[in-house]
Amino acid sequence: MGAADIVPGVSGGTMALITGIYEELIRSIDGISFKKLGLIKKEGFQSFWQAINGSFLLPLFLGIASGILFLSSGITYLIAYYPILLWSFFFGLIVASIFILIKQLGKRNALHYLLLLLGILIAFGITRLSPSGESTNLLYLFFSSTIAIIAMILPGISGAFLFILLGVYEEVLQTVKGAISVLFDFDWQSFQTIYTKVVVIGLGIITGLKLFSRILNWLFAHKKQETLCLLIGFMLGALPKIWPWKNVEINNGKEVFSNVSPADYAGETHLLPAVIIMGFGAIFLILMERFAQNNK
Repeated sequence: MGAADIVPGVSGGTMALITGIYEELIRSIDGISFKKLGLIKKEGFQSFWQAINGSFLLPLFLGIASGILFLSSGITYLIAYYPILLWSFFFGLIVASIFILIKQLGKRNALHYLLLLLGILIAFGITRLSPSGESTNLLYLFFSSTIAIIAMILPGISGAFLFILLGVYEEVLQTVKGAISVLFDFDWQSFQTIYTKVVVIGLGIITGLKLFSRILNWLFAHKKQETLCLLIGFMLGALPKIWPWKNVEINNGKEVFSNVSPADYAGETHLLPAVIIMGFGAIFLILMERFAQNNK
């Protein structure tokens, strides 16, 4: 999930949904509250830990944080130098996940297909938006983090891409990478600047999670089939964003990317390795899904 959240166009929520932990994640986040801290005094730490599902949340968030902190440099390197191969992996993974999720749906009616179409249109519309200018205002960074984390827990809508749309992707990525490097090459002023941003981003993430998890928890409890149709629509609508072969044109001083077939791609297509990696992404997803089913 952490690695996926770094990549613009891919959602960590997708990884949670296809590995079978999505509903537990939403329920657990929604269940965290300050009131439960009182259990530590009344019934002991063990009761508190069980009440917040700590044995699930702790390894999950440690994994997400590790993925973001330690893979951010590698992911940005792959985006810069091997974009076709990286996008091919995620494209194969998400296409396979869509088929698996559709198979899990029960009897469908007109409303389900309408919600599927709505999800496609919303996600596709978001991917067609143009990025805004960058901002370094801490309040804006908080707002952007709140909005982006909502996208990160929604399958198919990329939090990283929303960071780009809001103009703070580079700033967030540099803050994440700097949070590690400043500890080894310590400078108080740099430490203060970077970790102020880390705290602001963290508070925005917590706010967004708590605000939205309650809504999602209710939807899964009362309208699961309809919610899944909408989420699958999000994933389908986001697929054009991660299509591996894109040509770039300059329009009014801005780069404009357009999806093309490998035959019309302006550069080296890397077709054979891309197809192999796309297949590997699909196989990887199928193995993840089976592992998740076996561990339920």
